Amino acid sequence: MEKDGLSSPTSAKEPPVTVPQLPDAATFTRSVNRELRRESDRLVPWFLANMPAYYFRTHAPAERARHLRAVISGEVLSGGQSATLWDKTRTTVTRIAPAGPQALLEHLAERIDDNIRTSRLYASLDGRLRLDTFLLDPQPAVGTGSRAMRQALAAMESGGHLDPRHRKAFIAFLRGAPADYVEKFDPLRAARHFALARELSGRDEVRVELHILAEAFESRLVVAMREPPRSRLLLQVARAVAAEGLDIRRGYSDRFVLAGGDVSVVSLYVAKDGVALTADDPAWKRLRLRLRRVKWSVPGVWDVLTSQHGFSPQEAELTAAGCECVRQFLLGQRPYAFSSYNVTRAVLKHPAPLRACLVAFAARFDPAARLQLPGGAEPAEAAAQAAVAAVEDEVARQIFTGLLTLWRHTRRTNCYLPDRFGLALRLDPGVIEGITGLPLPDGEQLPHALFFFTGPDMRGFHVRYREMARGGVRLVRTKSPEQLEAEAGRLFGEAKNLALSQQYKNKDIPEGGAKAVLLLGPGADATLALKSAVDGLLDLLVPGEDGPSLPGVVDFLGREELVYLGPDEGITPEHIRWIVRRAGERGYGWPRAFMSSKPEGGINHKRYGVTSLGVLEFADAFLREAGIDPDVQPFTVKITGGPAGDVAGNAMLQLFARYGDRARLIAVSDGHGAAYDPLGLDPGELTRLVAAERTIAAFAPEKLSGPDAFVVAADTPQGAKIRSNLHNAVVADLFIPAGGRPDTIHGGNWQEFCDAAGSPSARVIIEGANLFLTAKARVHLEAAGVLIAPGPSANKAGVTCSSYEILAGMAMSEAEFAACRRRYIPEVLTLLRQKARDEAGLLLRERRLSGGRTGLVALSSDVSAEITALKDAIGAALAREVPTVADIAADPLLRRLVAEHCPPLVAARFFDRLLATAPASYLHAVIAAHAASTIVYAEGLGWLSRLAGLRDLMNVVRAYFATADTLSGHLAVLAKSRLPGRRDIARILARSGRKVLCQAALALEGPYPGGEATGGERE
Repeated sequence: MEKDGLSSPTSAKEPPVTVPQLPDAATFTRSVNRELRRESDRLVPWFLANMPAYYFRTHAPAERARHLRAVISGEVLSGGQSATLWDKTRTTVTRIAPAGPQALLEHLAERIDDNIRTSRLYASLDGRLRLDTFLLDPQPAVGTGSRAMRQALAAMESGGHLDPRHRKAFIAFLRGAPADYVEKFDPLRAARHFALARELSGRDEVRVELHILAEAFESRLVVAMREPPRSRLLLQVARAVAAEGLDIRRGYSDRFVLAGGDVSVVSLYVAKDGVALTADDPAWKRLRLRLRRVKWSVPGVWDVLTSQHGFSPQEAELTAAGCECVRQFLLGQRPYAFSSYNVTRAVLKHPAPLRACLVAFAARFDPAARLQLPGGAEPAEAAAQAAVAAVEDEVARQIFTGLLTLWRHTRRTNCYLPDRFGLALRLDPGVIEGITGLPLPDGEQLPHALFFFTGPDMRGFHVRYREMARGGVRLVRTKSPEQLEAEAGRLFGEAKNLALSQQYKNKDIPEGGAKAVLLLGPGADATLALKSAVDGLLDLLVPGEDGPSLPGVVDFLGREELVYLGPDEGITPEHIRWIVRRAGERGYGWPRAFMSSKPEGGINHKRYGVTSLGVLEFADAFLREAGIDPDVQPFTVKITGGPAGDVAGNAMLQLFARYGDRARLIAVSDGHGAAYDPLGLDPGELTRLVAAERTIAAFAPEKLSGPDAFVVAADTPQGAKIRSNLHNAVVADLFIPAGGRPDTIHGGNWQEFCDAAGSPSARVIIEGANLFLTAKARVHLEAAGVLIAPGPSANKAGVTCSSYEILAGMAMSEAEFAACRRRYIPEVLTLLRQKARDEAGLLLRERRLSGGRTGLVALSSDVSAEITALKDAIGAALAREVPTVADIAADPLLRRLVAEHCPPLVAARFFDRLLATAPASYLHAVIAAHAASTIVYAEGLGWLSRLAGLRDLMNVVRAYFATADTLSGHLAVLAKSRLPGRRDIARILARSGRKVLCQAALALEGPYPGGEATGGERE
């Protein structure tokens, strides 16, 4: 039947389907077995004859049979197929494939993100088959008393491979190996590995060895290191070997989990055109240099320069670093045009001008190349400029032009040091304007010096604003390529702004401001990244025997530099220990001073809450200014930065200890969540979280008591939204931003901190975190009535503490510090509180004297600017007038000023040691900082600067401090008198007496009434 032209499904008969007859099972089985037997008869003898002998030692019979079945049934040889075999636990995988130039590299690339614990790599002797087995973490360890362990020890001892004195250490070594290593034990191989592990203990370099074997057809290449990368290591080694045209006939890698850090050993048996590699082969010399850097390099998009265009790995690394550095300075003009993708694409399209730029770099910095260029670097740079001028692509041309500018502003580089960990450039700050082609904005300070670093999945800047400077090292981790690109867009700006903030807050101490920010890619090894940057910095700071730079570092600077580091976000106690130890190993002049907060020989900032001490002094003073006496009145607080954070966690503890239940902490947020309780978050629960270093998301909900109280994690969109807005929404008397990313409150969102009527959600803001508020946000919030203590004032106690650690490192040995720390640390904490009180008091006095017309933020900047300018001027005068330590030591007033800056312990017991150890430049800076800050805090803004315009500055300083003894004498006489009101008179004299006496000594006081001369005796 049909309807509308459509046929019914049953309208036509279809032919019946013919079902093929199933074969007889027995017949089919015999056919398959015949084919398998035929293949087995052919391949088993081949397999036994062509697999290396060591294969049979490292694989059990059952494994061999499984491999052979896969070769046969998978038609690996007959059909060109490949096979992948996993064990039941999915921790062991074998890849079997026809051999070829790329087979091993393909197998390793498949495992690029895996943590390979052990590998066994084999090519058949006739070159037809590739069979590679990988044991992935987790792998079981072998028991100390197990049969395998006893047999391994017996084999070592009976063969004379183990010194009895090292038996205990060897057992610990074997316990760090997978059980498979011990169960398939080879005493000779274990002896080599144990010796390497002992030699590498406490060392960071990569050991690369070439062993010439009795067999003339192959050599053993050994690459060993401590704390290896968690992935990609074996692939990088294999790629380096393949790049030299070497065949990897067999190979093994093992990672041992040891107490002093994991140790990896890679052993590859290599040949070139069927002949063993020898030590005099140029390929070995190139390979050795490349493999010594394998721990510190990561494959990337720039590797195409090596694989396709013939650039060396060093040139590819320099290209990546140079382009990223140049890009940092151009991003502000055209962010999209200079994205990572666009820059990489543009540069890779123009290998010829790129090569010309690299030749210009080598002509300037490669010691070997310089010897072969009698005309100097100018011809190479001129050739590069001509090549760049011919480039039509605007992005590429600007990058290449930027590279040549970067080379000209580079003062030192470690590029040609053979054992460097990362790449480092010491830059003249003129590079900023040189690359951008734009002047600095009005009022912006030019940094004193820059360092740029690249390393494994890392790029970073160290920026400083004075010749001698200190500042923390911050690690910025990323979780995705998109986040990496976003953070990279503000890398230099973040480092520069943090360093400038540090410069403002370092007004009380001899060191200028600095900051290092290291940006890590997704999955980066933070420890390797940090080590590569710090060691690169030391490459450019440590002097040689005959000059201010190491041999191999071409020097366009011409002097030694003093740089000090401190901990910041992401830095652990182990990192600090390593930095101090490494500085000592490298020969840095004051290794203990190079990095502050060493647990054994420093002041642990988190343990003693040093930054929070200053924050709370400002909070106390500013609350009183706002009309709240925290000693008698209750007040509410909100904090960003959780219990696990240094500043936030210690601020919580110190609030509770100092004010008890008068301090009601009602809101806390951090990167993991938020908690709110209008009646106050339970102090006991917060204290527990601080002690356990837990985030606020771990706050126990049952500890909440107020209406609408909550705890929320930030792992959902709704939770993240609540967390991100809590510091705006909750109304409190005091807000302490003690954690969070820079620019959280900025000119575009500051209104969110206020209610609909424009009233701010906190009366006082004390910045415990750097740059949480932008300058524009501060201006608007001050106009709304908020009392703000900006970071350069409020959180200076941390950097001040680090400065006193530097001083201790110069005055005391580590043993002496350990013996005296119970006295020294409380003395430092007392100084920190006093310096914070001094500045808070000055800011509030100056604000009142201005009638409230000048904001506290502006006053903070004015105080920093005035003290810093006076420090610089006094320091320069001292360098002219008393250039040596002997000159300083011979001057009683200058000795006294140095002693007054020191904690009492150093002044009393280690003062002569300090004078004998510290360089003159450091002592000049100590005197300048102490003099400038003491006078400004006591006499207010403008007084010393005004006098310095009328009299020689050093004469003013000397007169001011000389009057102290005169004033002390007057006050002593007054105290013994019976004069009515003597206490009030004494207070007035103490407040203003030195100013008057100093002006009188400088003949700047006018005549007294009655015509008497200034300074005359009066009854």
